Amino acid sequence: MADTGFRLGIDFGTSNTVAVLRWPDGRTKPLLFDGNPLLPSAVYVNADGTILTGRDAVHSARLQPHRFEPYPKRRVEEGTVWLGERDVHVSELITSVLRRVAAEAERVAGAKVAQVTMTHPATWPPQRRQTLSQSAVAAGLPAPLLASEPVAAASYFVSTIGTHVPVGGIAVVYDFGAGTFDASVVRRNAGGGFDVLASEGLPDAGGLDVDAAVVAYLGRNFSGREGDYWRRLTGPESEADRRAAWQLWEDARLAKEMLSRAATTYVHVPLFDESVPIGREQLEQLALPILNRTVTATQIAVTAAALGDRPVSAVFLVGGSSRIPLAATLLHRAMGLAPTAIEQPELVVAEGALHLAPPTGRAPVAGAAGGASSPISGPPVSGRNELSGDVSAAPVSAAPISGQPVSPSFSMPSNTPHLPPLLQTGSMPIVPPVSPHQGPAQPVSPHHAPAQPTSPPAQRPAGYAPQQRPPVQPAVPAQPVSGHPVSGHPVSGHPVSGHPVSGQPVSAQPGVPMHPAAYAQQRPGVPQQPVSANPAVPVSGWPAPTSAQPASAPGGFVQPPPAVPPQPKSRVGLIVGVGAGALVLMLAIAGIVWAVGGKDNGGGGNDPSQQANPAVSPACGHKIGYLGMSSGENSDDGQMMRNSVKMAIDDFNAKNPNCKVDFKEFDTTGTDEGSTAKAKLAVEDSEVIGVVGPIYDNEILAAGKILDDASLSMITPFAPDEKLAKQGWSVFHRVIGSDEDQARAGARYIKNTLKAKKTAIVYDDSDYGTIGRQQVSNELGPSAGQFVQIRETDTDFTAAVKQVTDSNPDAVYFAGQSDDGILFVKALRAAKPNLPIVGSDKLFTQSFVTKTESKAEGVIVTAPCIPSNDAGADYASKYQGAFGEKSSYYGPEAYDATAVFLAGFQAGKGTREEMLKFLSTYNGKGPTTGRQIKFNGSGNLSAGDPVIWAYKVQSTYMVKDSVIAP
Repeated sequence: MADTGFRLGIDFGTSNTVAVLRWPDGRTKPLLFDGNPLLPSAVYVNADGTILTGRDAVHSARLQPHRFEPYPKRRVEEGTVWLGERDVHVSELITSVLRRVAAEAERVAGAKVAQVTMTHPATWPPQRRQTLSQSAVAAGLPAPLLASEPVAAASYFVSTIGTHVPVGGIAVVYDFGAGTFDASVVRRNAGGGFDVLASEGLPDAGGLDVDAAVVAYLGRNFSGREGDYWRRLTGPESEADRRAAWQLWEDARLAKEMLSRAATTYVHVPLFDESVPIGREQLEQLALPILNRTVTATQIAVTAAALGDRPVSAVFLVGGSSRIPLAATLLHRAMGLAPTAIEQPELVVAEGALHLAPPTGRAPVAGAAGGASSPISGPPVSGRNELSGDVSAAPVSAAPISGQPVSPSFSMPSNTPHLPPLLQTGSMPIVPPVSPHQGPAQPVSPHHAPAQPTSPPAQRPAGYAPQQRPPVQPAVPAQPVSGHPVSGHPVSGHPVSGHPVSGQPVSAQPGVPMHPAAYAQQRPGVPQQPVSANPAVPVSGWPAPTSAQPASAPGGFVQPPPAVPPQPKSRVGLIVGVGAGALVLMLAIAGIVWAVGGKDNGGGGNDPSQQANPAVSPACGHKIGYLGMSSGENSDDGQMMRNSVKMAIDDFNAKNPNCKVDFKEFDTTGTDEGSTAKAKLAVEDSEVIGVVGPIYDNEILAAGKILDDASLSMITPFAPDEKLAKQGWSVFHRVIGSDEDQARAGARYIKNTLKAKKTAIVYDDSDYGTIGRQQVSNELGPSAGQFVQIRETDTDFTAAVKQVTDSNPDAVYFAGQSDDGILFVKALRAAKPNLPIVGSDKLFTQSFVTKTESKAEGVIVTAPCIPSNDAGADYASKYQGAFGEKSSYYGPEAYDATAVFLAGFQAGKGTREEMLKFLSTYNGKGPTTGRQIKFNGSGNLSAGDPVIWAYKVQSTYMVKDSVIAP
């Protein structure tokens, strides 16, 4: 076969198969099957002998489950499987799945792939590996190179994420998938690749078993009620019962995934037609026996590796079920090392297979051009499968663990007395969860383990194969995903919560918010910075941060958070989400770095010659306040920004122990009255020289005059409403673009990306809508076509849609609220399905994504904030390490707002008047966003067009599309 330059990495999993395609220029992208990167490995044999795969197979199994095999990988050594009315060879089942992968790869690439690398469990013997290889060839793929899954996973984290594992260093791969669990210990070899030292597997521990535990929990409440309904759900015989049973298991799975991002959710129980609430604590109690077994297996693998005194450099979380927050918590406690996770752990193995170098499995140096490794080539390595060119190390295995789960105290079985000190968890200190890398992979902080449930985990359903779905958010997203997910805009001063927890996973998004009372008990795990040896300079000069534009390629999925009940419309909003793709900003020195000028006027923020001017005496011992909502209903977003302010101050104090700054919180509870009262308290404290916030426009309007009268400067990390800059307050400043900036960016996207020649502008009858119409029209010029006004009270947009379609535009810009956007988009897509639509962050809500009922697919939504995982100064991993959850949107902006005040203190501005003057001439780059921060006379950023991000609705998620260039 001619070398087309396309490479394919395939992770044929127990429950799902993932394939990642690499272009000749080094770009990589997961293949999508029915819009999802996870292809169910399931197969279904029709009566005529044809075989269905993926979701088609899963769907067909509802009617005739005896024709359905959900896990062909588990049957690999059985030779044949009886399905329907005949024996089917296992290799034929595997071939059917891989043929689907091959067809999709060729369709996307437009050519045959030249090389394939497939992964397998480290403990697989040659016979199983040969079956896998032969099935690939039968599917029309080139004879694959084979690599063990832990080697591929470790290569991914080293080559793509940049995690440091030195030559001779040890890493642990914790692979918790939907169907099985594997723990492997790998060592970095002299060639830069990885050797497997030991592996331990659990064939009966996976996400499906957690789902089964949830269903069993429901059964304890419903069994015996209302006739034989529960028996019909657990042993369905009719078509209707099978559909109901399927729905029950799907809802159990979705609830499990939701609880990785939120505190509570519901499971709908069909036939009974009831929705049962379930919380994260309940889920953790149900999952604890399963998770304890995985941790024990990991400890046994480490013991079997005979590491002696060698420390473990990193712990990698792999597999979709590793998103369960408790998994990372227990593993952290057992290993004494914060696990490293990404928002979509299902993709790690398949993409890692593309980063292996011949013949050792060597990973490329992080930051190589294109981020890609050299093609895998060369003759098979001695002792490996000659047919496949196996590049995996010889596996070392131990018998699978069975028996009773380990208790929360983590006492080890009596047959493992030789555990190294690292694993003696009873006396092991819990280290601060600081990530061993920089980039999107997130360390996870521990939580208290819940009490162990008294009931054993339930059995998996016979004949059912519930599927995993990627986060967001995203998850977000999560990070995950959190990504890191996206929260809806708050209305009438009440923010919508939800941040993704990924890795802790993604809460909308991308978790369980920390109770405000807990803040006093937790100190962020910020590493201490070295103190300057020069006593003449009490405050160390922090060099200017490395800055770069966020990556323009689409990132991870961003899953929006739950919708909120309808409330009166108001221009109050906050986007919360999972970082989608990550931008790794490598710093020249450890710690955060401030861009601070030494001149008296506060200018020249990035001039290295001014960074540590001993002629300037720093202002020490003063306070920066956070003025905004941080408690009460829907306060998660405010808490996240409040945490970011405190983290920036803690980072500064760690770097400058001889000249510290204090943090003071003024919780407004999101109300006008609270904002007024707390603004007065901030003014009365003479040591408060500046406040970050307020964050919502109602809070700002209530507090603005009070702060202005006292010359107490405020920098809001949100609130893009135009009217806030027109109040005549000298103290008002914001570090993001305004509504005008966002509208112009949306127009540039239409003009430069969509290349639309004629655009219809739909706007509501509010000031916001008028601003959107004016700015988009001005930016588009002659290509601005039909103007269509709607009213916020309208519920029928038929007439508006007709005006749009009659004008025959190439694109539509929507300047309105989310509720109106839902109705309008549904109506427009019914009339003209493929017409591109662009809107602002008003549409960046859960309700818009879900209530449009898939009609919003492909809609572009703009937002003025940087995704957390794209932030510099190692912001995302430090936040998660400090607070045990993934940061969401506007956290980096809150951090940078704090950095501006800290720059003022470093420049010796110790009074409110001096700080206000300093802000008027400040010019520097934010350490996390890389955004140029310079304020004009109204407090807006003086840049003509601050950077705005574009997101695209994809299925039930938001996917980062690109950065909109100024």
